[in-house]
Amino acid sequence: MNQVRSCWGVLQDKAQEEVARIQAELALLRDRLQSLQATRQRLLKLHEDYARPPQAGTVSTGMVETLNRRQFADQLLTLVDRVDKDIAQVEAAQAKARAGLVAAERERLKMQSLQEHDQRQVRESQARRERRQLDELGTLRYQHGGGR
Repeated sequence: MNQVRSCWGVLQDKAQEEVARIQAELALLRDRLQSLQATRQRLLKLHEDYARPPQAGTVSTGMVETLNRRQFADQLLTLVDRVDKDIAQVEAAQAKARAGLVAAERERLKMQSLQEHDQRQVRESQARRERRQLDELGTLRYQHGGGR
């Protein structure tokens, strides 16, 4: 073995790119989750505002306006349910991405280990070759009278 095989470096780079891609995907999912949670909070606040009866002392609202407020409050709850489903989907995607990240990181470490192993083998091979050459040189010197 004279030199390190280039395939390990390429494979390690590909594995690192996969790790980076999944980390970027996780960052996007985290941002999406935060956005959905903020939306859910706003919807719940709106629902709370519309579900609350008008304060005493204000002008009495008519039957139509009261029904509209209730209908709007129900629509807000429907939206909250939809956002909850979206949050569940994002959380599932995050779990899947985290599992993928673990696998990609394991693959990257495996490629790194293989590359280091190959480098070690090359160094050991070179060291053996150098020792052999030195031994041969010493033997030649001894045989030609240089060792006395």
